[in-house]
Amino acid sequence: MRVPIRSRIGNAVLGLLGAGYVISASATLGYYIVTNWGANGLLDYLLQLALLAAGVGGLLFMAVAADNLNLRHRASRPTPKHRAATATGS
Repeated sequence: MRVPIRSRIGNAVLGLLGAGYVISASATLGYYIVTNWGANGLLDYLLQLALLAAGVGGLLFMAVAADNLNLRHRASRPTPKHRAATATGS
């Protein structure tokens, strides 16, 4: 999914917000499950579903930021041939 955000700072903030959503939603969901173990009603399940959706939304924010910042493509860039030949001693 491509969302055009041209600012590098904006993309970095979007990624940090996504990380914050994921961390806070997972921590709150974990606490919610532990404290209400065995006593969940329909409203509790709906609130847990909303926390799960917030965590997935945070992951989407991080994916959009990583795509816009080209973080995935940077790691898989091949080495130019002239550098590889120099490194092997040819």
